[in-house]
Amino acid sequence: MPRRSRTNAKSRAQLSIYILVGIAAFTAVVVGKFFLNKQSEHFSSYNELSVAELKESGTSLSGNAYRVTGKIVERMILRGDRGLLVSVRPEAEGSATSLIPVHVPPGADRINLERGQQYSFKVEVSREGLPVALDIQAH
Repeated sequence: MPRRSRTNAKSRAQLSIYILVGIAAFTAVVVGKFFLNKQSEHFSSYNELSVAELKESGTSLSGNAYRVTGKIVERMILRGDRGLLVSVRPEAEGSATSLIPVHVPPGADRINLERGQQYSFKVEVSREGLPVALDIQAH
């Protein structure tokens, strides 16, 4: 009786294992992408601070927390170890000239804030109507 080759059965088993590993890797990439997209929506539980509202009635917004998302246009170091003052061009606003000033106190600047980079700020409006950063996330 002639012997039958087992290489066919072995190669089929290996092929099915490779297919299962490929499917598992693809699923892991899709799930990871989903969670990364969710994380990119920093401070999503807060309302976006509107430039128009801030200019119109900034002091009436005092004590409330908001989200400011946009690119830093200008940054200035304040004297006396009082932190930074950054100008943020919000991504939600259509006007290219609208800027929101954000005071970044010394404790909140854990990351290096660079001009031209996208950030999300969790801010609280002070009594004077100036948004003060409570937390910062880079994009």
